[in-house]
Amino acid sequence: MPSKDPSKKKKSRTKSSNRSGASSSSAGSASSGSAPALPSSGYLLTCDPPAKQFIRHLNETKSIDKKFIIEDLDATHLLIDGKARGEIMRKVEQWMDENVFTNVDRVGENLET
Repeated sequence: MPSKDPSKKKKSRTKSSNRSGASSSSAGSASSGSAPALPSSGYLLTCDPPAKQFIRHLNETKSIDKKFIIEDLDATHLLIDGKARGEIMRKVEQWMDENVFTNVDRVGENLET
């Protein structure tokens, strides 16, 4: 008789652990359906404050479903949707080219010739 009791205890432990495992997996699938959709990937962007302000302006001009800033972290960091990284980098580069001047551009004539 004593040998039957330990085997019954093992079976009951196994059954209870299976039950808890099954309930946790079903709870996980139920909770993931109600959670908000997250972007596929994020990108931590570090920039100076003027560039950050320009990027925020770009984000504000987008429609609600196309906004790319996930989180404004601090004065020099933004968490953005990874899918928009290329577009942001192109627009910031274009903006920088329009607003950065060489000595020749400032004087208005070529002094080297």
